[in-house]
Amino acid sequence: MPSPLQSWGREHYIPLKTQELIEFLIDKQRERGCDSQALERLFRQFVSLIHQQFRKHHEQLVLLYHDFDPDADVMPSQVDVPIFGSNHERDLACRKLFSEVADSLEYANYRRLKPREIQQALNVASYWGVRLKIRFSSFRRLEVYGRGDIIAKRTKRDWYRLFQVREVDVPIYQRLVVIFRTKELQNLPELLDPDCVHVRMFKNIPKLDVDMMLPGSQIKMTWMDTGKIGVPTLWGLMMLASKIAKSIGLLAFLGAVKFFGSFVFVIAIVIASLFYGVKSIFSYTTAKRRYQLNVARNLYYQNLDNNLGALLRLVEESEQQESCEAILAYFVLNYSTAEKMSSEQVDREAESILKAITGIEIDFDVEDALRDLAGMGVVRMTTDGWVAIGVEEAVERTAIRRGYHE
Repeated sequence: MPSPLQSWGREHYIPLKTQELIEFLIDKQRERGCDSQALERLFRQFVSLIHQQFRKHHEQLVLLYHDFDPDADVMPSQVDVPIFGSNHERDLACRKLFSEVADSLEYANYRRLKPREIQQALNVASYWGVRLKIRFSSFRRLEVYGRGDIIAKRTKRDWYRLFQVREVDVPIYQRLVVIFRTKELQNLPELLDPDCVHVRMFKNIPKLDVDMMLPGSQIKMTWMDTGKIGVPTLWGLMMLASKIAKSIGLLAFLGAVKFFGSFVFVIAIVIASLFYGVKSIFSYTTAKRRYQLNVARNLYYQNLDNNLGALLRLVEESEQQESCEAILAYFVLNYSTAEKMSSEQVDREAESILKAITGIEIDFDVEDALRDLAGMGVVRMTTDGWVAIGVEEAVERTAIRRGYHE
């Protein structure tokens, strides 16, 4: 059983593996004296039925992405062979791909971040992040999805606490998915193929640092950073000019600067200015590299997968979420003391079970679960409520339609 998590609100996904949920429900029925082996066989049939449904979606998604995959293997003879007859055909196929990916994200209970939420992240940075600027005009399409809105514990050091380590609460997304396609004309540090669609998946991202995961981000130096570099430089120039002026004055007083005093003074000022100018440039460059290293470190440790690998993860998560929802809804209907149940009753009972397992409030998507179960033919809607039907019959019908038997 996973440890309880703190959350800002009710979660919209089930943070459980299918096997974990099955084991809990089997233990629950074993305590009531029911046949646990029969229940386990029932759930295995359920998982098989859902897997058959998702296999088609999996195959279609992989086939669609093949023509947009930036990591696809290309044979030399294929380089000059156009895949699509026109840009319009490519754009239509791209829209279909984005739609399929959006369906997978919805099945996996991800939520699309609004532009306002992304813009808020650009204006600030967490203690562990940096301020960035993004050129959105370089993208034809850019979508960001998050899941797992929880509070994590992280350590920080504050100067007013004498840099002692302390724990703070940080709102994060347990999973973040970025999918985008660039334009032909793009202003990015690294040019990307405009004919490809890029998919990136990250983990444990602070809400204020979402912009660090976006493509083409550039470091945005703050006034404090500029002050740390500029103020010492100006102060150094002033002190150096003061010392040179005193030296020139002393030489003039001694009568030794009558011939070359003005020339030496000018040369000294020019050399000092060049010296402090070079020092300021190096200080500025060092500060930017330090921030870039921080961004690269975050990307290295928080990146889960990219492109086709990220899509395959999404398909797996989608199947897992749909399996958990369907199994839990069917369990509530089939093993309830009531002969028939309304959608609200199924919802309340399912959320109660999830709270007992995870320790957090979860917004169970009862409408989606019952719709899927009805599509499988294992439940039906009557005038008085929902009724469960045998899973074995549904599995057999599905197998016959596909031309094979389990």
